[in-house]
Amino acid sequence: MMMKIPEGTVIIREGEVSMDMYKIISGHVELYTGYRTKKETILGIQSKDSFIGEVGLLAQKPAIYTAVAYSDVVVLRITMTEIDLYMEENHRDAMAIMTKMAQAMYSLKYSMDSFVDDLMKGNAAPSSYKGFFSKSFSKYNVDGEASTKYKTLH
Repeated sequence: MMMKIPEGTVIIREGEVSMDMYKIISGHVELYTGYRTKKETILGIQSKDSFIGEVGLLAQKPAIYTAVAYSDVVVLRITMTEIDLYMEENHRDAMAIMTKMAQAMYSLKYSMDSFVDDLMKGNAAPSSYKGFFSKSFSKYNVDGEASTKYKTLH
């Protein structure tokens, strides 16, 4: 089902179980961990032809990030009951999802190797480690605090 989602709407909330994934048809979606907390970190921005929610749907586990509409967004919502047919009819999308997950695994391995290397060299302490992305990239925050109340899709 096609859906129009207004800017600022939370589409997926970290920790919540949602058996839906979304293909972005137009617009941009920000991905966060620790959304609207002191540990908020932006993971990236997804755009046209990207998927969000696929990890939770495929693993049948709670969402690992919060997805917020950066601009007005049009998405194709794919539910658990529709996933088999969708993948059969859209094999290129299935391959794109698998490719994205494989790239994420390589990035995770690289990050962990770099972190362990820094620890071994004495260049980092576990309590001071910060990820690559910073909350300063988020247009929704001013001085580290949420500047506006946002709607939630679910």
